[in-house]
Amino acid sequence: MKKILLTGSTGFIGRNILPILQKHFEVVVPKRQDLNLMDENEVKTFLFLHKFDAVIHNANPNPVKNNLDQPDLFLEDSLRMFANLYASRAYFGKLIYMGSGAEYDKSLDITNIKEEDFGRSVPKDTYGLSKYIMNIMAQSADNVIDLCVFACYGPYDHPSKFITHCIQCCLNKTPISIRQDCKFDYLHVFDVAKMLVWLIDNNPKHTTYNAGSGRHLLLSDIAKIVVQQFHLDLPIEVQSPGLNKEYTANVTRFVEESGLMPSIPIEIGIAMQIQWEKEHSKL
Repeated sequence: MKKILLTGSTGFIGRNILPILQKHFEVVVPKRQDLNLMDENEVKTFLFLHKFDAVIHNANPNPVKNNLDQPDLFLEDSLRMFANLYASRAYFGKLIYMGSGAEYDKSLDITNIKEEDFGRSVPKDTYGLSKYIMNIMAQSADNVIDLCVFACYGPYDHPSKFITHCIQCCLNKTPISIRQDCKFDYLHVFDVAKMLVWLIDNNPKHTTYNAGSGRHLLLSDIAKIVVQQFHLDLPIEVQSPGLNKEYTANVTRFVEESGLMPSIPIEIGIAMQIQWEKEHSKL
């Protein structure tokens, strides 16, 4: 059985992918106090001793969700954690890290974008810039893979996230508010886990793989799906006219190479999420 290191196991994606990974691999999930990813020597020693087949790097500083993380240090901290793992890549089989569609620069429309389009523009925001730099570093290594996640949803998602927001509005029977409509590509987190399993078990041909569903939907249409599943007649209020920048992925590369299609359509994923939110709601 392959031995895997998973960082960021307590976050939204980490909590969801861990049980799925554990069905296939021996997974080591150190906490911050057990492995300080900011300490190069500690990281190097840990990786040298454990000889992992793969490292799944999911940890990322997030001041919104963790008060231990500082906003003004976001770029440095995220790059330092990645760089420390990257510098020790000779001690493990492969490094798969969670990239983001933001590395394509969200100040522009990101429309059905292909992996080959990376580098068309340097991201203006700090988060996108950090992922952009990681992608450049990954291209110089033969065992580093960027799983470029666009919009992801599922259990434990933050209340501020759009699908969770829509569900909570329905639970509270309050209007759903959308700042400005735009097209998104939402992928259920369980499908992200399935992509990771394939990337670990196989020898990918490329450095970067977009992680999306391939379905590009307006936020207002997603809100309608949520409202319909609640059987409510709830207002959906779009505050600004027109469309905001698109954020959609072309997923042909991964689908053709792996033979795997996303297995959870958004209608089913939303139904799953509604059930989860009802069971965990504070109402």
